[in-house]
Amino acid sequence: MQCRWYSYLLTILLLRWGAVGFCGTAQIQDELFAEARRYEQAGDLRNAEKAYLQYLQKHPGSAQARANLGVVYAHEAKFDLATGEYRRALKLDPSLRGVNLDLGIAYFQQSDFAAATSPLKRFLSAEPASAQARALLGLCYTQLGRYDEAIQILVPLRSTGDPAVLLSLGASYVRLGRMQDARTVFEGLLASESTSPRLHFLMGQTYLGLNQYPQALKEFEEVYALDPHWPQIDYLLGGMEVKLGRFQDAEQHLRKELDRNPRGFEPNLVLGALLSKQARYGDAIPFLEQAVKVNPKHSEALYELALVRWKTGMLRESEGEARAAIQYDPRNRSAHYLLSQIAKQTGDDRTAQRESSIAASLSEQESARDVFRLSALAQKP
Repeated sequence: MQCRWYSYLLTILLLRWGAVGFCGTAQIQDELFAEARRYEQAGDLRNAEKAYLQYLQKHPGSAQARANLGVVYAHEAKFDLATGEYRRALKLDPSLRGVNLDLGIAYFQQSDFAAATSPLKRFLSAEPASAQARALLGLCYTQLGRYDEAIQILVPLRSTGDPAVLLSLGASYVRLGRMQDARTVFEGLLASESTSPRLHFLMGQTYLGLNQYPQALKEFEEVYALDPHWPQIDYLLGGMEVKLGRFQDAEQHLRKELDRNPRGFEPNLVLGALLSKQARYGDAIPFLEQAVKVNPKHSEALYELALVRWKTGMLRESEGEARAAIQYDPRNRSAHYLLSQIAKQTGDDRTAQRESSIAASLSEQESARDVFRLSALAQKP
């Protein structure tokens, strides 16, 4: 599921516009070539492939035959072979503009989005009105994290209402933090694509970015109902329940997430911090220790563990972890303040005064600490 949602979008595009398939304008007077074309048009791909290969043994310089063989390979899902034939066809005859689109689709099918962009751009320079090529290029830009370029190329297609276009456009808005724009795009999709877990996931991200937590929770619940195996869905649901102050429900979701992945950094950290928030320090320690074990340089995890150690009277351990938290994030305001409290308790007035002054100089906004930030939402299932 994760990082494979583009295959769903490509399916939508091909259903709407159809696969290209180069037919050519030149009339090749050869019975073997004609036979290959008949097999291809009848959907007999095995015999079409065989006939084209036989023809190319006699005429290796035929760009049209190589392009058509590429189409056959693509229909057989032999995309690496297809791209090879398309490239050879274009080298023999660069004027075969449609082959660029076929080549872009074949690269896209192999998840090679960077390679797909060049032939798609070449095709668009010759056929600027091609909505299919424009949509595919926009999807490539989204996958490559080139969100500004994706938006620029997809916005003109918004009026088509095509689900693939709108999903990719909305996802790009989300990644750039343009949540109002994303919400407008996604709301128009809900009627036609209500069974898409990807859409509800993106809507959840959008509402979360707008601090509309009840709506975000509803969308993530829709994801769970449609696909209970969606990556980290129980973690996301747990995080939303935390935001809404429903700690018991949050704990249940986080424990379910850890049943699937006991070493998961984020759910261990969030569950440990949640238990600590409820003064359940003994319960919190194993989860925070696991989080630090997985990511020993994570300032927030080190601070949360140091806080629990301090609350349970383990001053020496707490001091070491607080210092480590500051080492990996000197602007961790809470860790500086905790270290000042520890120093005060141990009679180290100089350290206590220094750390207290540093903490006071750092505003809440300057400190990066936010255990319940749900960083998994930065991922791209």
